[in-house]
Amino acid sequence: MLAALTVFTLALFGQAAVAASTPNPLLGELTNAGAKFPVADVKDATVVEGKTLSTHGVLHTNTAQDFFPATLLLCPTDNCISCFPLDLSTFPVSTCLAELFTFQSVAINQPSDEGLPFGVFVGGGGCTEFTQIPVVNTCYNLFLDVPASDVSIN
Repeated sequence: MLAALTVFTLALFGQAAVAASTPNPLLGELTNAGAKFPVADVKDATVVEGKTLSTHGVLHTNTAQDFFPATLLLCPTDNCISCFPLDLSTFPVSTCLAELFTFQSVAINQPSDEGLPFGVFVGGGGCTEFTQIPVVNTCYNLFLDVPASDVSIN
């Protein structure tokens, strides 16, 4: 009986270790790339045309590639420190990814600083409440009414 319990316990811990070591395919290694950006409160910022813009249209592949690389940084702390990067060129348009994890700050790292032809939105509540990230290459602390855990592009 003790041997069976030991084998079951080892198998259980082995599965937990495999699950814990399997990376989320959407998220890469932590980065501090956003720490160099100016910091603002997302509620105090305004959307700047040409920096991020919600077109509610469909992106054409040849047009979309002109704006990349662009990386969405989702940060579990304020001021864009230790962020998970999400490559926006691989992100599905007009789709909400719900409850990735709770993040407190966000930034869009775009080396060209050209801006995006679409809006990038973050929020919570199971894809029911969103706030647009106003400008690329700026860190936004999120002080929203619901914990931020959802991401969408439109």
